[in-house]
Amino acid sequence: MTRDRPPNSPPPASGGVAGNGSPSTVLEQPFDRNSLYVLRATVEAHAIHAGLPEGRTADLVLAVHELATNVILHGSGSGRVRLRAGDGMLHCQVIDTGATSTEPGIPAWPYEYGHGLWIARSLGDRHSVTRGPDGTAATVGFVLPHPRFPSFQLTRHDQDGRTTLRLIGSLDQGTAPDLTAAVESLIAAGRPRRLVLDLSGMTLWDSIGIATLLAVQEQVNAAPGVSMTLTGVSADFRRRLDSLTFMPLDYENPRD
Repeated sequence: MTRDRPPNSPPPASGGVAGNGSPSTVLEQPFDRNSLYVLRATVEAHAIHAGLPEGRTADLVLAVHELATNVILHGSGSGRVRLRAGDGMLHCQVIDTGATSTEPGIPAWPYEYGHGLWIARSLGDRHSVTRGPDGTAATVGFVLPHPRFPSFQLTRHDQDGRTTLRLIGSLDQGTAPDLTAAVESLIAAGRPRRLVLDLSGMTLWDSIGIATLLAVQEQVNAAPGVSMTLTGVSADFRRRLDSLTFMPLDYENPRD
């Protein structure tokens, strides 16, 4: 089992929790090669209804599609998807009901760069794979927004030739353009020589947010004499960034 934490772990949310405090099932959907379109549309609708933001819903749908395709191409050919909400998370389990074993253990599905399990692990905030008498199951978890999450802010502080941009809130498809514009403006103005991007206040992200961080790094690399350091990055989020790029990223004081 592998487990990743989001940049800032949220307090538990009450949405989607059953009366006994356990996660509640919001979707149970069978699938095969002829029903992937219906599966994606159904998962999208239920994830949005459960409160997952639009960008993270797109990430979840992609992860489900990749895992379901794994079942179709490399497993029994059919399975089911289960969505459960509770404890501030939306958990999605993709089950290959035909791949069973009486001894639970690591499944035969391989982790390969760019393939289904790798994509699901890269996109989700939690991840696990199990194999047992009910089949092989890959589970990805996505943090649900909490009412106490702060709204997006991007502040700037200049001192001794160093400019710090501090991000608070979600870095997603709605807010990522603000970060891109801020960095482009600084580079166009010929400053700073050293840019520090403080992510300690980041609460949620989506794949577009991560892609923006990597694109910003490319912009800085292309600007002569300019460097960028990431600070306030958790060790888990750092591993996720490093797994998605071949560029060297400069970190300052990664958080555990």
